[in-house]
Amino acid sequence: MRNEIAVVAGPKEWGDTRGSWLARVPGAVRRALGTKRETVSHRAVRGLWYGEITDLDHHAARDVRRAAEIIKARKEAAKLATTFQTVAEKMRAAHHTDFSSDIARLERVARLLGGGDRA
Repeated sequence: MRNEIAVVAGPKEWGDTRGSWLARVPGAVRRALGTKRETVSHRAVRGLWYGEITDLDHHAARDVRRAAEIIKARKEAAKLATTFQTVAEKMRAAHHTDFSSDIARLERVARLLGGGDRA
């Protein structure tokens, strides 16, 4: 569970204490899950971190795990979008007229994966 909390909390800044770092988790879970209210309390996050909550089916553990999966998937999609954009640029430079439809398709997929196009 500590790995999932670390993914959700993000990197520790130079001025962060463990408490301030863990305090970012409830808001990050709310944003990742797209809920209006925080579904995980700071106290529950601390309990998960320190092993006070051991039930993996606890609502806080489920929400943190789900948020970590979403955050990892978004990072992976952004990385893939960058790769697709790079391939499209190289194809455009080398074979602009031959593969114009493939280039356009790659750029469209890169925009969709990167979150730049919602249509």
